[in-house]
Amino acid sequence: ICACIPYNTWQIIDNNTCVTNSEFNNLISYNNPIISTCVSVPCAVSIDGTSERVIDYRLFNTFTVKRLRVEVLTDDVYYSGGECIGLMLNSVGMQVIGTNFILTPQGLSNPANSSNLAIGDTITHINDIQIFSIQDIAEILSNYSGNDGVKITFLRAGEEHTTHIYPAYDVQTKAYKLGLWVKNETLGLGTLTFVNATTTRFGALGHSVNGDEQPLNVSSGQIFDADVLGVKIGSPGKAGELIGTFNQSNPLGSVDKNTIYGVYGNVYEVSDWVNGKNPIELGGRLTAVPGKASILCSLDGEIIKEYDIEIIKTNFQNAPNQKSMVIRVTDKELLSKTGGIVQGMSGSPIIQNGKLVGAVTHVFVNDSSKGFGLYIDWMINQ
Repeated sequence: ICACIPYNTWQIIDNNTCVTNSEFNNLISYNNPIISTCVSVPCAVSIDGTSERVIDYRLFNTFTVKRLRVEVLTDDVYYSGGECIGLMLNSVGMQVIGTNFILTPQGLSNPANSSNLAIGDTITHINDIQIFSIQDIAEILSNYSGNDGVKITFLRAGEEHTTHIYPAYDVQTKAYKLGLWVKNETLGLGTLTFVNATTTRFGALGHSVNGDEQPLNVSSGQIFDADVLGVKIGSPGKAGELIGTFNQSNPLGSVDKNTIYGVYGNVYEVSDWVNGKNPIELGGRLTAVPGKASILCSLDGEIIKEYDIEIIKTNFQNAPNQKSMVIRVTDKELLSKTGGIVQGMSGSPIIQNGKLVGAVTHVFVNDSSKGFGLYIDWMINQ
């Protein structure tokens, strides 16, 4: 009896787990004289594009020994990515990137040193006034009387904090300053993972764009077609990177979400990303297995190529986690060009047995031929 019970599946799958259609069909394929399945309670499609199903595993088709409630991805049409894209992200508020000294009538002063602000913090309000730009900060300080400190509201690791800074009078600009370097725009390169042609949603990178150690709190952003100009090959202890450029005058999509599992938004025209491609079936942690696979990425202009890899290890995960699998580049051409995985290849689709099963996320800095991958179901279900 025990030999017929799918213990391994029950360890991986937990209630409210999101699965693909093919994985759902595998879950309900346990039909033998000892263990059978019964699917019930089909519900309407939810706003996140999934439908709920309840699976009862029955002993001798009589006693329910296990009940699973799963979210099944709807039959949207997905296309794999592989394109190198440019990202321009606007943060909520102004991100602190450094401090500086102010030349005052009394000498050099750094007013920010008396606060507990740190690089990576995001200032959202000054004196309870929401700020969006450097101009907003300048306007607030133009009304500063020179007596009391100003109240600074900022985010750190997703939590809100407050502090005070006593602005210093800059004799050169004849204005009060906080002694901070700030920005609200982040630029970078990454790789597109997938496009949902049904909803126009896309996912990229497989990890967040970070504000220091935490995901940047994004208010808006855009993606662009990027050109790869070259590759800086990494060395032990230092990751390599793609060198490229993109034209900010021609955005091809908008960004609205930055999570630890990727950057998301909507493409303006699906045809810009799917021409010459065929739809691809989704796999996930129930599909990916150790063995041969491939990744898609663009290293030569706009040409997407498929390179051989090996999935060394797949981790049992019943909750989202970035380090889902360990991969190794085996393709001789890719190894000669990049040494393996480099920065900018994050988000490269991982294909196994014709299915999109994950995305490249990290490189091992001491061995660039190896890295981590993220199961695609963790990435899709965001």
